[in-house]
Amino acid sequence: MVSIETIATIFVKVFKLVLNIIVLIIYRFGYGGDFLGVGGTWNLNEEKSADAEIIASGVYVGFLIYTSVQLFTYLFGTTKHKRELSDTIMNVVGTLLWLGVAGTALHYWHGYQAPHDFANLASERMMGLIMGYLTLLVAALYLADSVLAFVHYAKHENSKY
Repeated sequence: MVSIETIATIFVKVFKLVLNIIVLIIYRFGYGGDFLGVGGTWNLNEEKSADAEIIASGVYVGFLIYTSVQLFTYLFGTTKHKRELSDTIMNVVGTLLWLGVAGTALHYWHGYQAPHDFANLASERMMGLIMGYLTLLVAALYLADSVLAFVHYAKHENSKY
């Protein structure tokens, strides 16, 4: 019998995967079909920080691959309780990394002003804010998945004794 925690975990992983793909598409094509990026400079008059872009793209692509692999292991029924401890750790790390990228994106795009001085029609700013808030939502989902993975682990540890 499949537990409610397993069903919830699969649902959260599917939701994380879908949002991750959406964020990755906005990140890559959100500037009218061109690269949007997360920004990452503290002086909004400068170009985007290459370091922040490298970290952001690593988080977006890396956790897309990680979440896909985790989802496949759940769907194929290979859920061993020792793996859930490592799943908990990776989800906590994911929470922190996604939160950092979200904070960087929201900081940059919140203060962003279009090159046309006071023109308020900056669609790239709106896409950047949407990407930042979706990244924040994914961070919250990684936190929820951390709790679910820990519940799985604690449940299996207690059933051994």
